[in-house]
Amino acid sequence: MPNLCRCCNSQLPTISLIAYKNMPKSAQFFPTKEDVQLEKGVDIFIYQCSYCGLLQIPGDPVPYYKDVIRSTGVSQEMSLFRTVQYKEFIDEYNLSGKKVIEIGSGCGEYMNFMKVAGIIPYGLENLQLSVDTGKKNGLNVFRGFINDRHYKIPEAPYDAFYIMNFLEHIPEPNEFLKGIYNNLAEDAVGIVEVPNVNMMIKKMLFTEFISDHILYFTKSTLKTILETNGFEVVECKEIWYDYIISATVRKKKQLDVSGFKKQRDIITKSVNDYVDNEHSKGRKVASWGAGHQALASLSLTSIAGKLECVIDSAKFKQDKFTPATHLPIVAPEILYNGQIDAVLIMAAGFSDEVAEIVKNNYPELGIAILRDYGVEVIKE
Repeated sequence: MPNLCRCCNSQLPTISLIAYKNMPKSAQFFPTKEDVQLEKGVDIFIYQCSYCGLLQIPGDPVPYYKDVIRSTGVSQEMSLFRTVQYKEFIDEYNLSGKKVIEIGSGCGEYMNFMKVAGIIPYGLENLQLSVDTGKKNGLNVFRGFINDRHYKIPEAPYDAFYIMNFLEHIPEPNEFLKGIYNNLAEDAVGIVEVPNVNMMIKKMLFTEFISDHILYFTKSTLKTILETNGFEVVECKEIWYDYIISATVRKKKQLDVSGFKKQRDIITKSVNDYVDNEHSKGRKVASWGAGHQALASLSLTSIAGKLECVIDSAKFKQDKFTPATHLPIVAPEILYNGQIDAVLIMAAGFSDEVAEIVKNNYPELGIAILRDYGVEVIKE
């Protein structure tokens, strides 16, 4: 089986970008006296996807990848940093009193800072011992792990979320991020933080690679994977002496397409009023233009049955019929024989040019142009 990129699912190169021999098998494995005689290191091969650019380690993750293990307490300097960071985040997005969840919450170390900052903190953690510790300290922690996009977090939807150096452990980051997305409120925001590969490269920190971290992000690749999975990246910056990339994200909204219906109603009324008015005078109307916009207008405004034909200068369209509405497409010469009294021009950016042609060559005809705002009568 070829190794596929964990972000874009493209096939990875056959040759690794970096190879390290006899490495520690994980950050949390320490052999005992009994183990040490048989214990051996592992080889680590880091690949870069040629398409999305993500650095990654293929293969299986460490057995405990679902657990957040913070081996030391939060330092005084980090405590102050997080307190200020979270307070600014809450104030910026008006989250005071709202539900915010940490994905991979460990024992709740960072949840306490969120609580102090003025929100209702929740946590999702796989390791039962950490869940019990969090609950013992009065925190709202659920046991679980987001395996796929369908995962349901208790008490969802949440107004915001945050992930503190956990995404780099996840073997299926797309499903993981989609699962977060599907547990968020419509206007939800979040913070996603990962170790900074830009800094690793700049300072040549070759010892930062370890089997626990299977994804290695630059600002560019972090943005890519977040945007691919439903998030707009509001800000992405390097923090904490450049060791961390911190992205502030917002859940993408569906495009507002309500204007299409309003505009369709306006155009439909305008073209039908024009054609009906011409018919009331006993005049026959043809349209000019068989481009894709004109063809759509014929279908969506229901005027096809009121027109005699469609005129178009393109010879390869002539003597054929409009799709869906089945009007005959004819050459402009039809206007010489008196069968048509008025022309409704639907030629998009060429409409004014066509109007001049009709005005100069067929002066007896009525002329109108379908504009963005409706029908403009050029000549009665």
